[in-house]
Amino acid sequence: MTLVRYESAGHVATITMDRASAHNALNNALCDELRAAWLRFRDSDDRVAVLASAEEAYFSVGADVRDLPANMWHAVPGLGVELDKPVIAATSGWVVGGGFVLVQMADMCVASETTRFLYPEAKIGTTGGGISSVVTRMPHKVAMEFVLVGEELPVERAYQIGFVNAITPKGRHIMEAQVMAAKIAGNAPLVVQALKKLARDAMPRGPLDTVADARRVLDAIRDSDDLKEGVAAFREKRKPEFKGT
Repeated sequence: MTLVRYESAGHVATITMDRASAHNALNNALCDELRAAWLRFRDSDDRVAVLASAEEAYFSVGADVRDLPANMWHAVPGLGVELDKPVIAATSGWVVGGGFVLVQMADMCVASETTRFLYPEAKIGTTGGGISSVVTRMPHKVAMEFVLVGEELPVERAYQIGFVNAITPKGRHIMEAQVMAAKIAGNAPLVVQALKKLARDAMPRGPLDTVADARRVLDAIRDSDDLKEGVAAFREKRKPEFKGT
């Protein structure tokens, strides 16, 4: 991977977006690499993940308007890849649009004092719908003001309403997130995973969550060897030999 770094230490994975040339604008390549990182995390011995940016001034400016990702939801933890392990977002600078959705779907957020949240879709005239689940993660009327007015949500306000767990001095957000992650990683893994799953199941689900559940099932079929074999067998007028892969 060239746009995402995956580092592991003490059962904590640090997943760092590093598309500095575009301030981590989410294009197809970055989304694909983020999905690969979530798959690696899911299948690894790591117990907690920290999602961060290599830039202090920008966590992510959101979807790349010059290279709109076909499946941005693939990059979102818990949507593109179902996870029973906790994810902590470590934010700094601008967190915009799709970048905000990444943070929204994380389990916790440790934010630098430089963090600035913005969701400008209503001002731009388009939406991918990913923001809909925000109403389950912050008070309803605050969430509606954030998405409909389209103005900045200061990090202090995000902390006051419980969207951010901790605010750190500039440059310390990743370190503090890793400290929190290490504490979780030292707890009983089966219990941590069970609590995350039970909490997720208890939380109201938005439309994107429901669509993602179906897409994960259908995409596996669409990309399967069995589909290729079935199509080939139909064309060749023979009985297919399915292998369940």
